[in-house]
Amino acid sequence: MPSAEHESPVALAKLDPGMLAWLLTNVFDVKVPDYHHARTHSTDVRVLVPRTYHADGMLLFCDAADQPLLASVLEVQRGWDITKRRIWKLYVAQLEAELDVDAALLVYCPSPTVARRYRGLFEFDGLSLSLRPFIFTPNDVPLVVDAALARANPALAVLSAICHSDHADLESTFPALVEALRSLGPSRAVLYYEVVVAGLPVAARKRWETFMTTTADHEFRSEFAKHYVNLGRAEGEARGEARAVLMVLEGRGVAVPDEAQDRIRGCTDLAQIETWLLRAGTATTIGDVLHE
Repeated sequence: MPSAEHESPVALAKLDPGMLAWLLTNVFDVKVPDYHHARTHSTDVRVLVPRTYHADGMLLFCDAADQPLLASVLEVQRGWDITKRRIWKLYVAQLEAELDVDAALLVYCPSPTVARRYRGLFEFDGLSLSLRPFIFTPNDVPLVVDAALARANPALAVLSAICHSDHADLESTFPALVEALRSLGPSRAVLYYEVVVAGLPVAARKRWETFMTTTADHEFRSEFAKHYVNLGRAEGEARGEARAVLMVLEGRGVAVPDEAQDRIRGCTDLAQIETWLLRAGTATTIGDVLHE
């Protein structure tokens, strides 16, 4: 079952597709065409044999007429899976055939060791169709401590905090992260804030909560943010985050049937609830949240 660590980069890419453009340009020196906007694309890949493959994320960079200029696939790979050698090619080939544009495959590996194995996997494909995946690790994401950079690229600031959650100087990113959230405005800041809370492991999340309650200025600590900071302590972490899922969905206007509400409230698996909470930030239907 996808974890919050798995879902966080995908949620960020949906909130701000420019993050993928930044990674392609700054980490891999790929020229991204001048695009007007970006939009999500269906992540289902169907083949003639009755089977559907499901990518983690797909985004299209489009011109002003909404015509795709470049497609991108985002995969989060936490462990080794030899089948990805062929499945990732299917994602890219399907996009290029459907849209008649180049498609870039970005693969985020939290583990540098796993990343090295995947890089080696594609060094020589033999007779097979060659694929050039852009594989990156937390080491490729800068530690964002500059407030101006954070305001210009909030998604990068959030990704930085998540990627460097075990860094001894993690707190040095928090002031810039607050500036990033502040630059978004209240409604969007809530969505990014949820990614921060869900994407940080427990120890790093406690460091973030401590900063928010003791250092961040009172003006920024909205009632909504303070509610989430204290929710786990007041009601028990699992029950509190289950309630948070329902509040985020309510705020986004997503209908939640009684059966789905009972399922969310009755869940005691904190990792599962965190996954739902992260999905709730970008969901348009309850199915987007609860799908397996």
